[in-house]
Amino acid sequence: MKGQLPGENSSSNKILDNLAFSPFAVNTLARGRQKEERAESGNEDADESRQLGVAGLSLILGQVGTYFQNRAYADDIDVLSFSLYHLFCRIDYLYRTLLPDLLSVSSAPIAEESRFEDLLRHQHIWTKLRTIKYTLNRLEPLCNLLGDATECMLDVLDMTGGATAAHKKSTSTALSEENEQEWMHTLSHERLEQALTAEMVCLADWQESYNDLTLLVDHFSHLVPAIPALIQLDEAFTIVLDSVGAIFGDILPSFQALSAGDDDAVATLLFDLMHQADQLLAQYDAVLEPLHSLIEQFALKSNR
Repeated sequence: MKGQLPGENSSSNKILDNLAFSPFAVNTLARGRQKEERAESGNEDADESRQLGVAGLSLILGQVGTYFQNRAYADDIDVLSFSLYHLFCRIDYLYRTLLPDLLSVSSAPIAEESRFEDLLRHQHIWTKLRTIKYTLNRLEPLCNLLGDATECMLDVLDMTGGATAAHKKSTSTALSEENEQEWMHTLSHERLEQALTAEMVCLADWQESYNDLTLLVDHFSHLVPAIPALIQLDEAFTIVLDSVGAIFGDILPSFQALSAGDDDAVATLLFDLMHQADQLLAQYDAVLEPLHSLIEQFALKSNR
């Protein structure tokens, strides 16, 4: 046996060989690979959906900008498009990635968990909660920008709509005809339909992702006595999803059905947009206190 290499033909080596080819090991490895493949496939589908949604939104925002061309300041149009674009991206990140990542790990103590594993789990939750807070902090200025830009657009409608009949006849006819042509030719009907479809797919993905999640008040149920306002988080995230659904699924798509000069309908849409921006700001204020308290709970555990 002196010439035998360590582990060669040993009983432990035979056990490993037998285990490697056992049905249990094969099935376990296969399930592991399938799980990884599903996760990778899901991520790829999510990335594709996000990219198509952003591209579709850009086309729709271009059409909204065309309506106000030669009437509003270019800076105001840019601010409106900027705020809506980044609001869409932040919401996508929140509902498609951050909330599912947060709720993928148990917040309650786990039996037979080592001290190191417990610290890692709490560190993960603390990090995700802080990232959610940073994301919401970015939403606040975007909503303020959106509200300001929308108000400027309403002012534009008031100023141009209040011109005298003679002024309208002498200066607005040519612009109206030009804008009508640009309005009709900015996007083909087929491209616009594709843009709307891509945007609606993203909205459906956000809703499906959120519906599949455990309520925060249930996930952190052991902390409810210390943070009774936890239920406000679920209510706020539900209202936020409803508001962005109204913005990107109803208000913006409605612009494509308008004709040039339909200022009354545009004003109605802009008022709706301002209302939803205010609604988002109200929910931001509602989540600050319970979210901060939740972060403090896990910050204390992670820093012990």
